[in-house]
Amino acid sequence: MNRREFLRRAAAVVPIAWSAPGAVAGLGSMNIRRVVLSIVTVPETRWWWSDDVYGQPAHQREEHYFFEVETDQGLTGLSEVIRAPMETIRSAARQWVGMDVLKVNLARPETPLAGAFEQAVLDLRGQALGVPIWQLLGGRLRDRIFVTQCTGYKTPQNTVEQAQWGWERGFRAYKMKCITTEDSPEKRIRYVVDRVEAIHKALPEMIVRPDIRWRLEEVWVAQELARRLEGHRMDCLESPIARVRGALDEWRRLRYSIRLPVGDHIAGTDLVAASRAEALDYAIVGSDSHLATLRDSHLARSLGMGGWSQAVAYGPGSAMGLHVAACMPNLSQAYDMVGPMAWQHLLVNEPFPFENGSFLVPDRPGLGYTLDRAAVKKHLIRQEVFG
Repeated sequence: MNRREFLRRAAAVVPIAWSAPGAVAGLGSMNIRRVVLSIVTVPETRWWWSDDVYGQPAHQREEHYFFEVETDQGLTGLSEVIRAPMETIRSAARQWVGMDVLKVNLARPETPLAGAFEQAVLDLRGQALGVPIWQLLGGRLRDRIFVTQCTGYKTPQNTVEQAQWGWERGFRAYKMKCITTEDSPEKRIRYVVDRVEAIHKALPEMIVRPDIRWRLEEVWVAQELARRLEGHRMDCLESPIARVRGALDEWRRLRYSIRLPVGDHIAGTDLVAASRAEALDYAIVGSDSHLATLRDSHLARSLGMGGWSQAVAYGPGSAMGLHVAACMPNLSQAYDMVGPMAWQHLLVNEPFPFENGSFLVPDRPGLGYTLDRAAVKKHLIRQEVFG
């Protein structure tokens, strides 16, 4: 596929509702008058991400940043960010003050933290129009999102105990971060195999997705892992060897030499190249921009590639993940959701309904969630106000 054809396909899959400037101009104006930034940290459900052996204390104490974007029309939009420099967060909040959220063109973001800005603007537009965010993204393709019980590093015993906890509550797919810092290929293989075997000894029907984070490195190691996992109920091998965009031939060789599907994180022109090289079964799309994530999902679908995306967030970010996932045309596999159930509180008032391994997509106006201010106050580190 040449560059002209790539651009033609990419343009063809962008819903016009995303980017049309003044799309809701008929409502007049709605200017941002103030942005309230709350920095919070909520303890994880013990131990969701890791355990006493493979502990990740920094992850368990990670700060999240909430934006309450207040307008002169009395509406407040919510947004959430993690893992961003503090000065970038402050700079973004300052730039947002004074913007007209009914006229800003989201196709040309002119602010840092594009995804956070998109979420706040879409929440406010949805509230103003009385429609959920997914309606502004072109319309939902599904009303529930099948998800993984997305977890981190654990011993086999702690892995199976958590998988059993999840199964009892309705999860049917278990995603686990895999591979420690062990140097030996055999130890890396055994770490994955031991955990999968532990799960399937207790829960033979649980679908397992090992996220290897590129740490098997070489094709022969991934081939041996796939051989030892034969007969197990597996979703795929996620990111087994060096990143696909730099090793297309190696990924193609791996893909055609094992029975398990393979998937990796990829976007844009790299996605086209991977499709042309027949290097991937699944494209894991994801970007700092929610709209870019959806564009990549449309592109992946046009290339005949399934896949998924992910959200790691408290309530507002998890809700946005569900809106985006509802509109993803290439979402063929379980979505990775680290949010509801992963922390002791999501800091929102409304529940996240969960049925048969799936979260229901919100259908209330905008994001569909409001902050639980008492919970925010309990877990607040500090607060800053702009405007």
